[in-house]
Amino acid sequence: MARKDGTGDVEVGADAQGDEHGGGTDDAIYAKIHAAIAAQDLPPGTRLREDEMRQIFGVSRARIRKVFARLAYAGLVTIEPNKGASVFQPTPKEAREIFAARRGIEGTIVRLLAGRIGKAELATLNRHIALEVAAEARRDWHEMVRLSGEFHLLLAEIAGNDILLRFLRELITREALVILVYEKPGQPSCSHHEHQMILEAILAGDAVRATALMEEHLGNVEERLDLDRDTRKSVDLGRLFAGR
Repeated sequence: MARKDGTGDVEVGADAQGDEHGGGTDDAIYAKIHAAIAAQDLPPGTRLREDEMRQIFGVSRARIRKVFARLAYAGLVTIEPNKGASVFQPTPKEAREIFAARRGIEGTIVRLLAGRIGKAELATLNRHIALEVAAEARRDWHEMVRLSGEFHLLLAEIAGNDILLRFLRELITREALVILVYEKPGQPSCSHHEHQMILEAILAGDAVRATALMEEHLGNVEERLDLDRDTRKSVDLGRLFAGR
């Protein structure tokens, strides 16, 4: 059933989701915005204007608000009264908190994995590190950040704890925004050499060393950031999501 919102625009009621008109499900819209943030295509602080976003996805204001609320719950979007939604803009304090949380979660993950990685899983991790090496050789910093996050998520997936995996996925997505804002020019935030050392300690069954190396690795990533720097970039939302 159609109705008018406070601005006088006609909206589609909840009983007519608009999927048949190409709007897609709420989950699909959420996934597209989430992926754009994780891929650093939506810079921190980007305004997600409600009217523009609902037109891009062909849905009602109510539905785009629902998606924004989910993204805000995940910590990826900030919603302010009278200002609307924008991509999470991490402060230096929030950046440090993200790394502190990762240390706790990933220390547990490597302890779970120590001495328990099978041949197929090892082959997957080795192939992934090879991709990181190739990205560094090409000096493809954007791809290096993406692959680095995926390496940590692969470890979490192999560990088999779905709760830790879910928390880590959101933290890594938020960290991508931290890196986009604060990474020092010419200094990649993550090292495949350190990934290799962590993997070797896990394979050796040395949980203490693997944990120490992971904590050191994440500390090094944090040290490579300039947490006094702040920058914003503009983005064409229509063009971005048309490609997705």
